Amino acid sequence: MSRFEERITRLEQTLPHVEPAELARWREAGEPLLLVDVRQPEEAQGASIEGAVNIPRPKLEASIESHLEDPAQPVVVFCGGRGRSHLVAESLRAMDIDARVLRGGFAGWQEYQQES
Repeated sequence: MSRFEERITRLEQTLPHVEPAELARWREAGEPLLLVDVRQPEEAQGASIEGAVNIPRPKLEASIESHLEDPAQPVVVFCGGRGRSHLVAESLRAMDIDARVLRGGFAGWQEYQQES
């Protein structure tokens, strides 16, 4: 296993996650959260989760606070699968932001939507 894979696996075990079904319930209930697509704009342009803000990983830490309505609100991050979102969540949590990872990323969300 590569060092990158080892790191992502470790983060998967330690970071808080949100299951796609849980995210759907939060959205239906109008829970205050910030949903952030950390993929590159060209990736997000093809398809994303409705209501998500696209802030690519390289710009996220510098601009996240301008998107938060309340500093305590949860931030749910996702990428295409799992790598980038875990790295972003780790960084945001180091900034004392309540960041959580959407389990399975955009692919997991699409799979959930197809099953629902």
